[in-house]
Amino acid sequence: MRRTVSIHLLLAASIGSICGSPCMAASADPTLMTIPRSTPNQNLPGVRLSAVFDESLVNSPRAATIRAQLGITKAAYAQALTLPNPSFFFLEDTAQRARQIGGSIPIEPPWKLAFRLLLAKAQIKQTDFEIQRNLWQLRTTVRRAYLDVVMATETQEAFDDLRRLATEIMSVAQKRFAADDVAALDVNRAELASLQAEADVKQSSRKMAQAKQRLSVLMGRDYKDTIDVPRLPPFQLRAETHELLPNFTEELPGLDSLISEALKARLDIKIIRQSIAVNEAQSRIALGNIIPNPQLNAGSSYSGNPPDGPATRGYFIGVTQEIPVLNFQQGDRARLRAQKIQLNRELESTKNVVTEEVVSAYQQLVAARERVGLFQEKILPASESVARMARRGYEVGQSDITSTLAAQQSNVQTKAAYLEAVRSYQQALTDLEQAIGHPL
Repeated sequence: MRRTVSIHLLLAASIGSICGSPCMAASADPTLMTIPRSTPNQNLPGVRLSAVFDESLVNSPRAATIRAQLGITKAAYAQALTLPNPSFFFLEDTAQRARQIGGSIPIEPPWKLAFRLLLAKAQIKQTDFEIQRNLWQLRTTVRRAYLDVVMATETQEAFDDLRRLATEIMSVAQKRFAADDVAALDVNRAELASLQAEADVKQSSRKMAQAKQRLSVLMGRDYKDTIDVPRLPPFQLRAETHELLPNFTEELPGLDSLISEALKARLDIKIIRQSIAVNEAQSRIALGNIIPNPQLNAGSSYSGNPPDGPATRGYFIGVTQEIPVLNFQQGDRARLRAQKIQLNRELESTKNVVTEEVVSAYQQLVAARERVGLFQEKILPASESVARMARRGYEVGQSDITSTLAAQQSNVQTKAAYLEAVRSYQQALTDLEQAIGHPL
């Protein structure tokens, strides 16, 4: 049941595939490259979920902030290429009438520079994974906001239907009252039901506006921009496909395969593994720093009052080497060894958490999928049939106003329960995708 989701493709183009890739070269910076701000058609009806993902990734300030993190980490390359500064010294000895002018140049072994570059590369790759994880979490936020808009729209339509039916029943009650067929109480109760339906419509309309404004802000638009989403297919049509409904023609993947995929693709696990790689790079630097940098000293020398002759001029040259007797990086090496042990245990703990999340989300998805199927196949058609027969029965005088209004309200409540089942299915699907680390 794998679907191609556009944000997954953009993530792959921006910062490497969700499933992982070799670390990007130092000269490449796809995460921070300038992305032209698109000008969406504000009046385009029926914006699909994939288009919302794309626009959010391109235009959302949150996505831009996440991508900007890589620039901070890439400064590690400049830091790695930084070499020790030379020193200048001037010595004047008036008693001996001696003067020395020269400089001290630290000589750094080449392996120290190489180790620092390897550490910077590992840190940038770790940041790359962290950016992917944050964008993946942003995708989840956008998906749930989109689902809220769809649910609010469908709820308002259901209350609109209830208001329309209540108005029709009130019209029938007025006609029957005019014909002395029913009491005035039927008219009053029908008017009350119509007023209650009107209040529900206004409240649902406000909730729909709130959901649309929130989604607009997440997408990087002005909150005043109108976003319309595709309607769910008619309740009774199970065969009709929709991106928010389960596709019953395809079977769910097996739980074992999903767990295996999660252990490979989950970004939390990749980040910890990369943290272990960073720890190893830091350990190499600590080993390389055991031998301190030697210093080359050179300059000119002048002596104005030697004991056995005239003033002399010359030069001096020498090497200063610190001996690692008391400080051989033992503190850093011990800390990095302990940190590596902790990271290895954290890796196993995270694998355990990921497995638990996949199992839990999978079972919730199976239950929600079955519930949606039951609503589409049996509950919704039966509820619609009961409401239709009750309405027709009241028109011909075979049922009273109480049972007719109760049937209409029950039908709306059934539709609301169906929408809640769709919401639960989408939330379970989102949780499972989060647990696995890639779209389904």
